[in-house]
Amino acid sequence: MRRHTSLFALLILALAMTGGCAADSDESGRGVSGPGGTGGVDTGSYAEGEDGTGAMGTPGSSGGSAEGPGGEPAPVPAEECGEGCTGIEEVPAGQLTAGEWRDLDDWELWLTLASSEEWGGMQAHWGYETTLRVPVRVSNAGANVIDAAVELRDASGAAVFSARTDSQGRAELFASLFAENTGPFSVVVTAGTATATVTDVDPAIFREIPVELAGAPAAGTPNLDLMFVVDTTGSMGDELWYIQAELEDVIARAREEAAQNFDLRLSMNFYRDDGDAYVVRSQPFADDTAPGLAALAAESANGGGDFPEAVDQALADAINDHTWSEHATARLLFLVLDAPPHNDQAMMARLRDANRAAAAHGVKIIPVAGSGIDKETEFLMRFLAVTTGGTYTFLTNHSGIGGDHIEPSIGLFKVWLLNDLLVDIISDEISPSTAD
Repeated sequence: MRRHTSLFALLILALAMTGGCAADSDESGRGVSGPGGTGGVDTGSYAEGEDGTGAMGTPGSSGGSAEGPGGEPAPVPAEECGEGCTGIEEVPAGQLTAGEWRDLDDWELWLTLASSEEWGGMQAHWGYETTLRVPVRVSNAGANVIDAAVELRDASGAAVFSARTDSQGRAELFASLFAENTGPFSVVVTAGTATATVTDVDPAIFREIPVELAGAPAAGTPNLDLMFVVDTTGSMGDELWYIQAELEDVIARAREEAAQNFDLRLSMNFYRDDGDAYVVRSQPFADDTAPGLAALAAESANGGGDFPEAVDQALADAINDHTWSEHATARLLFLVLDAPPHNDQAMMARLRDANRAAAAHGVKIIPVAGSGIDKETEFLMRFLAVTTGGTYTFLTNHSGIGGDHIEPSIGLFKVWLLNDLLVDIISDEISPSTAD
């Protein structure tokens, strides 16, 4: 299901809107307030992001404002809470507001951004080339083939990019993501003992490649791997307590929804930066969510100092040092952060390797961008989402919580409660539809 409007709808709706305002939506069942409400925020409305022509956003800093709604002090752990302050146990879920934009569903806008004067340099800045995209849809007699291995091969037969199909039977391949490769290209799909090959693939001609995989397994393995990787440096202090409450609610609701048909495994991971009390603090996947929830509740914001943090080390640990399910319907990694990685050669090589490995393992990276991120960070997060089949999510100013949130360079997006949005994304990822 789509949680934002198409580019064509954007052109129509924009005529009825002024910058930064919201338009009522009649879309039922989307963005409805959950427990706790939003203090009058209309989460059933659309808000207007930048359309790719706005000015550069203001970079964040490492010292978060640590304020709650209306300038109130942010909650603190109960053991540190004196008279008149708010303890973490008292923070209800359903307060943070968020939006989502899936560039894979609005590819024309993404290509426009990639060639624009304002944002065209972002790919070179981070070392990505996403425009040569090869989307693949795999089915067997009208049913989606889930978790099939999909490879894009060059003229020599070497695999240049690997992915796995999701619950919709879709996989995203890229011909020259980190290095230029030479065609003609081919797509090879494998599921169990079934295999199929499509030759003469031209990435310069954008089209979805349908693959009929006769003999493929009828259904995916009912496994759901759910991972959260959370920045806990000092700049997260304005929102971390609220994020903890939201994620606790998301995990509980995801567990309840998955209980009937899926085996859910949870992994909670946290990171800061070199020189802090820890760089990466990770937990293995577990069927029991209690240890992960306890670890989440125990964290606080500290450390950091400069703007960039150890995002690359956290992602490398998340992808390479955890045992992801060999077979699964969905493997989801929510990356919650407010700062980019250090942009030097070694660290970026580590991040790109983790990005490539995530796609090959079928792990969708879903960033959750907090206050203080800059435009460079926004686009890096969108690169991670695009290249793993994920989606970009971001906190908004509608809640009044935390520091300022930049407007992403997107079209119209729906304002959600963060917890409802993440639960909806998880639900979509484990809900197969009939192949078109």
